[in-house]
Amino acid sequence: MKHLYPNIAELHAFVSSARHLNFSYAARELGLTPSAVSRQIASLEALFGVKLFMREGRNLSLTHAGQVYHARVKGPLREIGNASIELLSVREDSDLLTISSVPTFTTKWLIPRLPTFLAVAPNVTLSFRRHLAYGDPFPFCLDAAIRYGDGHWDGVRCDYLAGKTFVPVCSPEFAARHALRAPADLAAAPRLVHEQAESVWSKWSETYRVTQMNALSGPRFEQYSVLIQAAHAGLGLALVPEFLIGTPIDVGMLVQPVDAPVDVENHGHYLCYTPDRLETSAALRRLRDWMLEEFEVHGAS
Repeated sequence: MKHLYPNIAELHAFVSSARHLNFSYAARELGLTPSAVSRQIASLEALFGVKLFMREGRNLSLTHAGQVYHARVKGPLREIGNASIELLSVREDSDLLTISSVPTFTTKWLIPRLPTFLAVAPNVTLSFRRHLAYGDPFPFCLDAAIRYGDGHWDGVRCDYLAGKTFVPVCSPEFAARHALRAPADLAAAPRLVHEQAESVWSKWSETYRVTQMNALSGPRFEQYSVLIQAAHAGLGLALVPEFLIGTPIDVGMLVQPVDAPVDVENHGHYLCYTPDRLETSAALRRLRDWMLEEFEVHGAS
């Protein structure tokens, strides 16, 4: 049986045209002329002997065959592009860093500070991937991952960054409504719980001898960003890693109703990588040194 393999240029032209339903928009995206895109589509249709698009004046739509083909090829084409980028990242001289990061760390800490890093490492290009869940293995395609947990994952080295110090926060209106002035006042107030840090409220209640509270009660959240938003909305008190809530407190979204931090071992955000990748990647060494220095200088715990 004859195998039909269109070239990558034709597939790019087809997928872009199917996305925009406009040859001119596809041409702009691909850096081609509309006529060049039209020729690529015509070549693809000639290869298969079927029409992929219906043209009615300026309007463009996919035929049924075009819809089926687009659904099958758009994912693999994207994966080919990702695989090519990842292959570049394993070159010893590559300045491409493929990393994953837990969402709250990314939005609250990393993204606001990236201009500082890129200013000292202008040749480094960052490529972000989906964050790793606690039990996920460390994939070959990653240079590094920022993970939340106890710092123990198989096959990788982990540098502690921050997150062991937790502070209680809530909205200003919530603090006033519940008259929160001392640790004991927090016992009767509604609380919010992070799914991976259920023990933190228990540790806090033991530290401040607040015994008349159910430390495990309250709605549960998978991400600190959602937990922080829920606290801002007045749903309850949240115990949050101190370094994540500087900006919300600065702008008045949240308050610390009582000065009652607690340090909890086996919790924190870690930079994880394989030892061999650190040895071969100068870009990874730059990122690691910069992150460790940022936390040391700014005193985040």
